Amino acid sequence: MIENKKGGIGIIIFFAILMGLLVVGFMATMMWSVLDIASDEITPVMEGLGMVGDVNISHASEVSFGVVDGFVQSIPWLIAMGYILALVFTLVGIFLIGYSPSPAYIAFFFSLMLLLVIGSVVISNMYQDIYSGDDDVASRLQEQTIMSFLILHSPWIFSLIATIGGIIMFGRNPGGGGGVI
Repeated sequence: MIENKKGGIGIIIFFAILMGLLVVGFMATMMWSVLDIASDEITPVMEGLGMVGDVNISHASEVSFGVVDGFVQSIPWLIAMGYILALVFTLVGIFLIGYSPSPAYIAFFFSLMLLLVIGSVVISNMYQDIYSGDDDVASRLQEQTIMSFLILHSPWIFSLIATIGGIIMFGRNPGGGGGVI
């Protein structure tokens, strides 16, 4: 009989990735809000410059800053899709890697899951405070419906992902045979 002596490093990596994704999603959403505010302020000014000598600066600015502004307006969808794919990839990664820790680490798994949920609640509450304001950043966050939903509901989303990840990790046959015989 082969004993499973795998340690808990895979569990730590799993929860570090999940917490990192939460922080990166929060930061990306905030940075986009600031970038969108700057883009909305700079683009009209640059497009209204007019003629300088024989060069139409307004047209050149419209071509350059208009394209950049169009890209800035599409960033929320890129952030949301990247965030969702990263969350799905964490579960796919566990499944593909084949990590199956010793059942002795279940209590350790639940303690890290509790820390993840507490961290998710803290990030969600910080986001809620900014989201419910009446300034420019709050209006930009309210435009990002998908990311706002994902971050505001992150405690139950991350607990669901951690539960499914735990089932995949601890429900495997430690011998790697693919099933229970």
